[in-house]
Amino acid sequence: MIIRINDNNFLDNFNNPLFLCVISSIETTLYYPISGVHKDFIRYTPAADVELVFLGKTLSIKTPPLDSSLSPSPAVISRACISLLNIKNLHTNAGSFVKPKIPHILVDEKPTGRIELGKAMSNSKELFNLGYLLGKNLTAESLIIGESVPGGTTTALGVLKGLGYDAEHKVSSGSINNPHELKIKVVNSGLSKVERRELFNILNAVGDKMMPVVAGIVKGFKGNVLLAGGTQMAAVLAVIKEIDRELLKKVAIGTTEFVLNDKNSDLIGLVEQIGDVPIYGAKLGFEKSSLEGLRKYCEGAVKEGVGAGGLAVYTLSKGISNEKIREEIEKNFSKWYPNTQR
Repeated sequence: MIIRINDNNFLDNFNNPLFLCVISSIETTLYYPISGVHKDFIRYTPAADVELVFLGKTLSIKTPPLDSSLSPSPAVISRACISLLNIKNLHTNAGSFVKPKIPHILVDEKPTGRIELGKAMSNSKELFNLGYLLGKNLTAESLIIGESVPGGTTTALGVLKGLGYDAEHKVSSGSINNPHELKIKVVNSGLSKVERRELFNILNAVGDKMMPVVAGIVKGFKGNVLLAGGTQMAAVLAVIKEIDRELLKKVAIGTTEFVLNDKNSDLIGLVEQIGDVPIYGAKLGFEKSSLEGLRKYCEGAVKEGVGAGGLAVYTLSKGISNEKIREEIEKNFSKWYPNTQR
């Protein structure tokens, strides 16, 4: 089942997509616990996520990443959907601590920096231009774009606040306990360093490198784009609007029920502030899973990432049931996590 909000029949003509995942790491996550990713996995998470989606196994670490409650990466959802519909996928590195051990497009080797110091990056405009050229050269009929950026809901808060949106206590979290006050403290510190609140100055101070790259891809790509993610994609949507509000007509957001049901965030409210953009949520029925790690999603763990929600929405729209998606994950779980109890 698909939850439909502000539906304009976007999915009716959304066919034969390429899935593109843009990854980055954030140096601030090494100093402040703003990410729900387990500390033992945070350096490797973006690389391992896209390895699993592309290959069906991880190479940079032994198992796919786990969150702080030991729930599996949403990449397991993404991989299941990729496998069920044989979706073509391509991956872009916008500065991860560890490079993925798969073929990928490198747009920046240096990770996103210290957002609390207002020093996220110095090259957001150049990254936007690279994203634009990448999007212009993609020949797919449609595009699903995901991200893997631990700490990315904090940069989302920073960019949304910097652009004037009411975003405090509205961005999500990969953990059950959303550290709102810490996120607000970090981004306020970074924003205090911005002299003129213009888009690329804000991105350079408190954004992450995924954001300008994805915005550029959307501008350059000729077809429709499903932004696959939660409140991080609301920030990307806000960036896209600043560049060219007409682009909002070709995009939608695809997420999971876990983000839409999260009482500690407000994706719908954020998107409504930005524009008239449809939101689709995949109901995955993880409460019926035999795996404790998947059932914890229903309690607020993980929720979204690596394009999981958008890929699941597309898969459901093509007549594949959520039971099939769940069965595909459960079938491969012991291979991905050989030492984990079910």
